[in-house]
Amino acid sequence: MARTDTIQPGYCVAVHLLPDTAPESCYIGMVEAVDDHGIMINLVHWDDKLDMLGGYTEGLFIPWKNINSILISTETQPTRRFMTDKARKWQAQIQAMYGKATASAKK
Repeated sequence: MARTDTIQPGYCVAVHLLPDTAPESCYIGMVEAVDDHGIMINLVHWDDKLDMLGGYTEGLFIPWKNINSILISTETQPTRRFMTDKARKWQAQIQAMYGKATASAKK
């Protein structure tokens, strides 16, 4: 069972899923809620035309059993740098492992 005190609401995350769990292999967002069953995140919308964070869109619940790994930015780390740089690069690396390309990811 996951330790729910490790990840808190308000943290920014990039969640790497197990294969064949969802349409994408990695999702980026802000933690909405955490419990013994999984994590709920508000997904990030990336504006490709402006090449910047466009806000948050729909929520996604991910059961712990479907998570491979999570890249986390806590409240003490710069959110913007994490969302615009580290998380997107990590997402691109994960998608490359599965042979998927991310057009908007910076490399």
